[in-house]
Amino acid sequence: MVDDEKWTLEQTNKFKNKMGISVPLIVYTHTDMKDVWPMFFGQLKKYIGDTKIYVAVNEDDIQLPGYTKIIYDDSMAYTDRWKYILTQIKEDVFMFIHEDMVLFDEPKIDYINKYSNLVKSSKAGSIKLIYVPANDIVSDIDETLISNEYSKLSIQPTILRKDYFTSVLNEVGSLNIWDFERAIQIDTKSYMVKVGGEKKRGIYHCDSIVFPYIATAISKGKWNMSEYSKELDKMFTEYGVVPFERGVV
Repeated sequence: MVDDEKWTLEQTNKFKNKMGISVPLIVYTHTDMKDVWPMFFGQLKKYIGDTKIYVAVNEDDIQLPGYTKIIYDDSMAYTDRWKYILTQIKEDVFMFIHEDMVLFDEPKIDYINKYSNLVKSSKAGSIKLIYVPANDIVSDIDETLISNEYSKLSIQPTILRKDYFTSVLNEVGSLNIWDFERAIQIDTKSYMVKVGGEKKRGIYHCDSIVFPYIATAISKGKWNMSEYSKELDKMFTEYGVVPFERGVV
């Protein structure tokens, strides 16, 4: 595991800052995932370094300098943590992500900003930056937005309105992360992104072209080498991660 004393996020200044996205990013994490932080935050710094970032975490840590931190109570249910987190967010529209969804290539900022504007104008409630094929319906508001049984809000990098997310949280009640995803209902304002040319990865999903990320880097508590060995091997070397300390699948 990465030594806290030898590595802090300040060291990612070795990367030249890239353009940021037009809405803030809320990173949901927990200190039991701190061995993933060097890779995760390092890749954010590399690719979208000018983005405003909130970090929602159960307690402060020396590895988290320079970010706006929101400390949640981890004795609360997952959905109740998010209810509290949203009260600390000033902006009406944002993108959220979990720390094991690691960028591995340059995102398409122009697409992300276009989708952010669609959410700001309430033409969409949420836009998920991943694609799972299944009887697709192409949206009238943008030909790269898809509706199907998998386009509902879920725990994947998503652009959404705060009031929309709040309403979903209030509707499902106090749930853990797994039950939350199962409880979310399909609606007409939730979309996925399909630019064209997405490559299948695993059983269901395709790699995102707009926001190329590992979905997800951690599977059942271990590094997901079965699906992302090429991407993870490169980053293990770059960030000094010893994968066998956590284990691999």
